[in-house]
Amino acid sequence: MKPKAFFLKHHIYFYGLICLLANMLAVLSTDLTECPMPEGAEFAAWARFSDWLGYLRASRRLVSVLGIICYAVPVLLCFLYVLGTRGLPHDDKRYVQVMVNIPGAFALRGISGWVCNFVMEMSLMVFFGRETGLDVTFIAVYSVFSYVFLATLSFTIIYFTLETLNRSFVLPLMYPEGRISGTARMSLSSIRSLFLFYFCSAALFPSVFLGSRLYLSSFYGLSSRDGGNFVFAGIILFLGLSLTILLMNFFRKPLRWLTAGAREISAGNYESRTVICSNDEMGVLGDAFNEMAASLKEKEFMRDTFGKVVTPQVRDYLLQGNAELGGRTLDVTVMFCDIRGFTSLSETMPPPELVSLLNEYFTGLEKCIRAHGGVINKYIGDAVMALFGAPVPSAHHARDAFAAAQDMRRELSLMNRGFAARGLPRLRFGISLHSGPVLAGNIGAASRMEYTVIGDTVNTASRIEGLCKQYGRDLLVSGSTERLLGGGLEFVDEADIRGRKGKVRLYTDGQGTA
Repeated sequence: MKPKAFFLKHHIYFYGLICLLANMLAVLSTDLTECPMPEGAEFAAWARFSDWLGYLRASRRLVSVLGIICYAVPVLLCFLYVLGTRGLPHDDKRYVQVMVNIPGAFALRGISGWVCNFVMEMSLMVFFGRETGLDVTFIAVYSVFSYVFLATLSFTIIYFTLETLNRSFVLPLMYPEGRISGTARMSLSSIRSLFLFYFCSAALFPSVFLGSRLYLSSFYGLSSRDGGNFVFAGIILFLGLSLTILLMNFFRKPLRWLTAGAREISAGNYESRTVICSNDEMGVLGDAFNEMAASLKEKEFMRDTFGKVVTPQVRDYLLQGNAELGGRTLDVTVMFCDIRGFTSLSETMPPPELVSLLNEYFTGLEKCIRAHGGVINKYIGDAVMALFGAPVPSAHHARDAFAAAQDMRRELSLMNRGFAARGLPRLRFGISLHSGPVLAGNIGAASRMEYTVIGDTVNTASRIEGLCKQYGRDLLVSGSTERLLGGGLEFVDEADIRGRKGKVRLYTDGQGTA
């Protein structure tokens, strides 16, 4: 079994051992919190007080023996806390909630022994005060501060040790996909509570304790042991430094992971996820980051898919807020390209092979059209309708369309070589180019629309493509396109176009036949 998996399976026992060791360390620190002893019996009251204090100190040994029983209290409480998780799978909601909150829960239960000791000692103190008639305020105040310090020390060691282990091993293993936000957490498991506890334990309580100790010692004329206050102050400084380093690492590590994840996402890696290692606001932030990354991945997938259904230029045009019905008038060059003899070809080939052939053919044409700034507006059976100058206007749309047509001719020649090597039929096509104004925009219903162009220019371009076979040419260019190209093409004929008044002058580059 791997070390981390072994730790996750048995970590409750390790956590219990840490609670025990923390309390033992706090017991060893009790001498640091003892009140200063009066030296001599200058006053009868102090002599009686000293005698009673000696008796009480002897009784405290008995209290220490009884305190062993108090060690059983935190063990029992911690056991009861995790008892309900026995037999539950690690992904069960109750098990997860218990494990996430175990540092705070064990720390609170771990100091229950000190609470029991304090109650017993205060009870004895009140009893002896009544029996002897002595004023026990002095020692009672010291006892309160002493037990607060020892309980704080024990709580600090338990909580921050378990929280560090939880953040390093348990939570990353239990939350490999994150989603810790839905787990109920203790009020202690928050950044505000951590810093408030840090302030109380490292600043407020030490200042009050030392100040009260100096005041009472001065008031009663007692002399403290040499260096006692300095040792206590040194421990407090060490505790404050340790908490500072722990809190710093609590936030530096998740922030470092968040920064690295953000850089990955900015580089286009939407698979990036940050590690969830805490149940505080940083854990919630990590969850939000992972949800954002997942959302960006989904949106990028939708954007990429959308760009395959429509061309990327149309996709970007629509995503920029141009999703309303209507359009605008643009000067464009419209291209139509149709396979020659496709009907007879479809009769001789099985449908799957025919579709595969068409997909390879369309892929080659699309590469040529896209390379020159054109967009494929639609596939019409075996025909392609492409636009140059829409949706992004262009001043040289005619030249781009003509260059794309020549590339398509060369690409078809290469594809035919590959088809022939695989025993597939040779393809031929006819291309028409016609330039003029069109209405470009979203046409259709409010719930189902399509970006396209309409107008006489589109109809004329379609009719010209149908004349390629009649004139035996694989490329026919209208007079309007030829003028935009600057002339120099070979004149073919003045043709009648069905549904259009007047004839259209047709040109070609004289390099191919239909």
